[in-house]
Amino acid sequence: MALFDPKWIKPMALAMSLPSTALIVAWGLWQMVDTGYITEGWAVFLFLAAIGNILISMVVFAYKKKK
Repeated sequence: MALFDPKWIKPMALAMSLPSTALIVAWGLWQMVDTGYITEGWAVFLFLAAIGNILISMVVFAYKKKK
């Protein structure tokens, strides 16, 4: 018997990967701003897009599996 409900694997995996993804994306964007590849505004936009994508995916997967 599983310790968790199999239908919640994807949302749970996304939730667990969110902190490390945020750190790596922030670090990568910081490096790109320091080297001059992108501006700070683009870095903030890309960071919010990456985090927003994960959060929206979690909600979509949870909503689909709720039924």
